[in-house]
Amino acid sequence: MQNLTVLDYRTLADAVEQFDPGPWTTHFVPPEPEPEDVATQMRGMAAVIRNEDSYKQDAELHGLPDDLMMMLWAFKTSDNVQVINEYVDSC
Repeated sequence: MQNLTVLDYRTLADAVEQFDPGPWTTHFVPPEPEPEDVATQMRGMAAVIRNEDSYKQDAELHGLPDDLMMMLWAFKTSDNVQVINEYVDSC
């Protein structure tokens, strides 16, 4: 085989660029990670909230189960939301 010149390399590079069907993802599709189940996602979100200063300073949140704690924490930390601690039966 003969030694390639700069022009040969350029011709080869142009041909590869012209006839290449696309990026590597067209030849290889990476596997998608398995989605986490809902319980795992809830535990993860609850762990993040427990590291927040607003959670640490609010003793009312400490005794609640994760799902209720996350909802009450979201309401308490949202702007323009008023949490009412009393229930009035109108019957």
